[in-house]
Amino acid sequence: MTRRVLFVADEPLLLESLRRTLLPLQAEWELRFARGASEGLARLDEAPYDVLVADAQLRSLAADDLLAEVRRRHPRAVRIVLAAEGDRLRLLKLVSLAHRVLTKPCSPEELRTAIRRACTLQDLLASPSLAAVVGRMGSVPTLPILYTQIVQELARPDYSIEVVGELIGRDLGMAAKLIQMANSALVGLRWPVSTPAQAVRILGAEWTRSLALAAGVFSRYDPSRLRPFSIEELWEHSRRVASLAGRIAAAERAGDRVIRDAALAGLFHDIGRLTLASQLPGPYREVMARMDAAGLSAVDAERELLGATHAEVGAYLLGLWGLPDPLVEAVAWHHTPSKCPGRAFTPLTAVHAADALAHSGEQVPDLVYLTRLGLERRLPAWAGLAESTRVAAAVGV
Repeated sequence: MTRRVLFVADEPLLLESLRRTLLPLQAEWELRFARGASEGLARLDEAPYDVLVADAQLRSLAADDLLAEVRRRHPRAVRIVLAAEGDRLRLLKLVSLAHRVLTKPCSPEELRTAIRRACTLQDLLASPSLAAVVGRMGSVPTLPILYTQIVQELARPDYSIEVVGELIGRDLGMAAKLIQMANSALVGLRWPVSTPAQAVRILGAEWTRSLALAAGVFSRYDPSRLRPFSIEELWEHSRRVASLAGRIAAAERAGDRVIRDAALAGLFHDIGRLTLASQLPGPYREVMARMDAAGLSAVDAERELLGATHAEVGAYLLGLWGLPDPLVEAVAWHHTPSKCPGRAFTPLTAVHAADALAHSGEQVPDLVYLTRLGLERRLPAWAGLAESTRVAAAVGV
């Protein structure tokens, strides 16, 4: 399947440079170039495009206005913006409207990688309607009490970045969004940020303050609108899985990076449920009713009623936001790890086992997958870690 990519810029020299840079990929992608936002929108209205790449320095129409309009009219198109460092508040707005922000000048390989990843993610989420729902998202529901604590801490003259980082790390929606922004390339990192604490340290006090308080980046939610879905219950489960996944990875003597990614992927593994419940509250109530009436798992009920699962939706969202591949992989296949190729222990292995064990018998680990990795005999030890994690949580340790 040939993917269609549209480039929008006012400067003819930039368009010509992009054309020359991507010329070798004409056989792989259908590339089109529009001079100015008006021509770009007209092309998008004429035919669907998979990816939009827009220059942030548009004169014909502000880039944030273009991105907002594309999000409204063509939410399935992945939005990538090329920006130079400048006014912080304007960059924050671009980050909240675009799926990826790449620093200009951007290397050809970085641009090609971003476009390829966007196309791969679209293959992951086969439901066009759900892809459109995710594409429209600009904010993630945040626990009201945590949001309030962060605002209060940031309002203190001597506020602590460490305290802010710890609070952000306790909320999966806010943590994911902050890491997305830290990885936006505007910061100029050579290696991707993979933990909330890293993101806060790298971004620094002023950026963190702006990110946490910027209007539209994070949103509080109305609990009555989401019932019977409970974000508090989701958070508690996600925290247990994160803790257990990290302990499993450590027990297998995985590297420090794998241990960190396993814990973070455990925190994010059900972010797709948060996405579906907050963006489609009515349909997701039907999913939960179907689970109760027919005794179906969330995955089976979601696929039956929505055409895709929270695992696919969550991975699609995190991938669009540019989170590291091991996290996206773990979220995508945490219910079906056998579909993921490979024979090595990865964050997916830890998250799959932790999620199954944390459900206390409601789910069972995929023995075919674990046998392929030669890890089936490790299950009793992991179950012991799960039990100790439950005991520690019960006594408040």
